[in-house]
Amino acid sequence: MTEQVVLAGASVRSLAESAVAAGLQPLCCDFFGDRDLLQLLEFSGGRFLGRLQSFADLPGLLRAVPADVPLVWSGGLENAPDLLEELCRSGRPITGCAPAAVRAVRNWRNLSRWVAGTGVRFPETMACPAERPRGDWLLKPERSAGGAGVLRLADADDRCARASEPWGADGLLWQRRVPGTPMSMVFFFAGGRAVLLGASLQFCGWRSLGAGAREFLWCGNGGPICLPQSLRQQAMAVAESIAAGADLCGVCGLDFVLSGRDLWLLEVNPRIPASHWIYDSGRRGLSLRLQLGRLEGQSWGGLAEGFRVQLVVWSPQEGDPEMPLPVSGAFPAGIRQADVPADEAVPPGAPVFSLLLETDTAAGALQSMQRFGESADDGGLFWRNAAAELAAELQSFTVQVRSGAEADEIA
Repeated sequence: MTEQVVLAGASVRSLAESAVAAGLQPLCCDFFGDRDLLQLLEFSGGRFLGRLQSFADLPGLLRAVPADVPLVWSGGLENAPDLLEELCRSGRPITGCAPAAVRAVRNWRNLSRWVAGTGVRFPETMACPAERPRGDWLLKPERSAGGAGVLRLADADDRCARASEPWGADGLLWQRRVPGTPMSMVFFFAGGRAVLLGASLQFCGWRSLGAGAREFLWCGNGGPICLPQSLRQQAMAVAESIAAGADLCGVCGLDFVLSGRDLWLLEVNPRIPASHWIYDSGRRGLSLRLQLGRLEGQSWGGLAEGFRVQLVVWSPQEGDPEMPLPVSGAFPAGIRQADVPADEAVPPGAPVFSLLLETDTAAGALQSMQRFGESADDGGLFWRNAAAELAAELQSFTVQVRSGAEADEIA
């Protein structure tokens, strides 16, 4: 009988694909119940346990699953450590980081300590200052994901009070903005050590994808990318410092900004991140096998090769400028649509679907998107806009690397 695994999180379609590639039978629950997830489960013999309205629904859905079936949790649940503790007490095997580790890495004060001596920096951060600090600052909810709710506040900006209303003053942080190139790195943690699975560019606030004024909204990733040896060493040093401080376990993501010579740590996601597809593709669900301890002593063959792009298309909010967004199903050959919503109507500000592209190199990905843009219709305009934003990301990364190291240092 095929081994089963429970997958739970905000969206688990990509994890379910990794589970099937690993020879496992996924039992899934998330907030979307996307069409392609349901089709995959039907094809693979898996099962959709139900659509979550909130993570509080999760314990009830799991009662129908035998207690020895392990749970792999993903995006969003890092903001619910109390629920993770409840699940751990149920006796079900819960993979990855323990609730105490989740709390530890979601505390910005810990992160600011753990970067010491690693060469990595942490932005100046404060909670509810008595007076508004001067300079370029971000207002960030402590419990959010994917850049949701992050605002950039200039000295003269008066949005602070309005922005804090949905979260409450105790749930907000002020963090000095660091200009540069957003990046994600994925590590496997075990026994206080860290192994780098790979690094990718993180796409934030792409107007071509419907982000509008949401400058820090997560819009996907592109990678893997090669880092200079000095940056790899810094990233490894901070990952192992965090592993020792928080007792991290399993596959986790670290978000950075590369600003010239400096690598700045922004946050730790103590679970398999959305960018895992970049490193799992063609490798039999590597991240999930690592999380479940199913490598059976085999090596996973070093860093991933090729270049993969994930673009997340968002439904615009009221007041956003009109942008040519693609119609579901109308895509060039070589593009795979994923995370297709079960409902026809997608509310404003919600993700609509993802677009996946696999090529040999970053230049090849850009050339493919530029070729898709040669059409004169709205679909062509969408791809021209998206290609321009990808070109800007690649150029920014190149500039940051070259400003901090000689070009021949790049591996």
